This record gives sequence, C-alpha cells and structure tokens, in this order.
Amino acid sequence: MKKIILGMVLVALLMTVGVFGFIAYNVISGDNRIEFSSSQNASQEKSHKDSNRSTQTSESNHSKGNPPKIDVQTTQFSLDFMNSDVRNEFNGVALGMSRESIESEFGKSDSDVAVGQSNAKRYGDLAVTYDSDDKVKNIYVAPSNISVEEFKSLHGTPTIDDNDGLVYDDNPNNDFSILITTENGEIKTIENVDQIPRGSEN
Repeated sequence: MKKIILGMVLVALLMTVGVFGFIAYNVISGDNRIEFSSSQNASQEKSHKDSNRSTQTSESNHSKGNPPKIDVQTTQFSLDFMNSDVRNEFNGVALGMSRESIESEFGKSDSDVAVGQSNAKRYGDLAVTYDSDDKVKNIYVAPSNISVEEFKSLHGTPTIDDNDGLVYDDNPNNDFSILITTENGEIKTIENVDQIPRGSEN
C-alpha cells in the first residue's frame, strides 16, 4: 500500500514539475520571440531610415548636380572658345537640348542672367536660354568677377568695342564672332555667334 501511495506521490510530483516546466518553457519562449520581434522591428526601422537618408542624399546631390567651372582667363579658353566655332555646342551643352537633360547634369539653375531682352538660366559658369519648348536656344559663358580690362589684357584688343559690349573677330572669313556683353566694367556673358558684319567694312 505504501508503495502505491509513494508511486502516486511521485507521479503527482512529476506531473507538477512537468506542468511548471511547460509553463516556464512557454514564458521563456514567449519572451524570446518578443525580444526577437522587437530586435527585428528595430532593424527594419533602421534599414528604412538608412534607405530614406540615402534617397534624400541622392536627391540632394541630383538637385545640386555638377555645374561647370570655366576659367575664361586662360589660353585654353582662348583656343577652345574664342578661336573655335562652337556656336552649336560647348562644354557638353548643345542647341536643342532639353532643360531636363541640362538640369540632370548640372542641377537646377542657381540664378538668371539678363541678356538683351531675355533672361538666361545660369548653371555655374554657363548660361542658356530656352525656347517655348524648353529646348536650349542660346549658349553663353557667364564668368564671375572678371573685369573688361582683365579680359582684354589676356585676349587682346577687341575688333569692336562700344557701349553695347565687345566683339572679337580676327578672321573675317571664319563665319563666327565672339559677342561679349558687359555691365559696370565687368564681363557679363560671352557668346559664340554667327559672324557679325563690321560697320567699318563695306
């Protein structure tokens, strides 16, 4: 009889231990799952923030672009622009290009430059005017803080020099001239244009 009672007590103890063990296991497993889930959510949130930051950085870089820097006070500029026919294309910008193409390369225009009756959009040291279809109509070099006298000291005496600006054209038979607008003694824009007739030559 004692053995039976002892056996029942042992069975009861084993069952109790089993129940408590099962409960403890579930509690511990539940905590682990919660902890893992929390960690996973944190990881996902961090990944999402990093992705947003990367996208914002990319968009920021895209909006800034790479506006060109052109040093007009060099012999290289004299060769590449002043003495070359670049009426239709210069520094990767061509007549007829879309505004979208220009701004994907250079970013948004940082200011306007008044040229005659038009406003050119400045991108670094370049400026362009657009037609009604947002296609490039004119291409200008638009340097900053270059005086007329500084420019003349390197590029020589212009062919025409008056209140409207300067014209450089050493060769009457090359089909193009360099038209320069000035303001307050400084170079405003430089454009490679169809040859300008010389008033003194008939």
